[in-house]
Amino acid sequence: MKTALRLASALLLSTSAVPALAQEKVTIAVGTSVLNVGYPMLTLPMTLGYWKDAGFDVSVEPVGASLQAIQQMVAGNADFAQVDASVVVQANVENDLPVRIAMGNNVIDWSISVPTDSDIRGAADLKGKTIGVFSLATGGIPYLESYLAEAGMDMENDIELIPVGFGAAPVEAFKSGQVDALLYWGSATAGFENAGLEINKIAPEDWRRYPGYSLTTMQGTAERAPEMVTAIIKGAAMASVFAEANPECAVRLHWKAFPETRPAGVPEETALEHDLNYLNAQLGSMTDAFALNGGELWGAVDTEGFGRLQSFLNAAGIVEGDIPPEDYIVAIPGFFETINDFDADAVRAAANACDML
Repeated sequence: MKTALRLASALLLSTSAVPALAQEKVTIAVGTSVLNVGYPMLTLPMTLGYWKDAGFDVSVEPVGASLQAIQQMVAGNADFAQVDASVVVQANVENDLPVRIAMGNNVIDWSISVPTDSDIRGAADLKGKTIGVFSLATGGIPYLESYLAEAGMDMENDIELIPVGFGAAPVEAFKSGQVDALLYWGSATAGFENAGLEINKIAPEDWRRYPGYSLTTMQGTAERAPEMVTAIIKGAAMASVFAEANPECAVRLHWKAFPETRPAGVPEETALEHDLNYLNAQLGSMTDAFALNGGELWGAVDTEGFGRLQSFLNAAGIVEGDIPPEDYIVAIPGFFETINDFDADAVRAAANACDML
């Protein structure tokens, strides 16, 4: 099935206007500190050569929280930023920054993790509690703020947020009782379960009806280099199809390309189980986003979804003001149709064969 993989890459190349030999450098800033297996839309295009075949030398850089990723892009240090959708709304409404969604990846998949024996069952039970977060600029904080407001509480007076980072640190903070709960996104929460934490996850039912993690670019970049933006997002869409078709192959390819990210000190079977837990948490959110955005085109963005998110953030007092929902979306004619102009069956066949290891 190597032919299928070559065909998928050729389809990406043939529909891009960028010369194959140009190798234009592109940087994607990611709102995370650890680029693990839970980012298939960003790592698999490198591993499978989708972006290279289209003429781009892409660097994917973890830079911290979503706010830091936006800052890197606004400063011109990155062409794209993978960030939480709430930060996109804030950037546009509060700071008048023309940050545009180029690919909708996820729905809101944040949750509040508490011990299974905790008496915390909802927002009201969080009063007086300490909640661990990745950082004080992390994208989930606006959702928590809204959740508390619905219960008549506020962030400053009723809870305490403690930045505990990523990896082992939040796990230890949870185990030691330094924090009563953890507020993290889906794949990070899967990591807590991998580490042996026994948790209940608290999240309002409506959160998954809103757009979440998204790949963004600046309006000026889309206007200056629409072919580049199209090629990068097409590669990410192809990678999404590949990962959904064969998650185990996606994990093993990630290990091959980034061996330092493979779980250490455990048997291969356990390492695979843990990383599949990470990846499947991400894929579940990606599949929900695909359905939310029409169920036909990978990466497509439902403008009504951003309208709902904007109204949600306004009602919670997190932002003041709005822009037309369609203005959040990258303005390239026929964009989402073009990025899906590849043979998805060929990509799935390559994933199922998985003979590129």
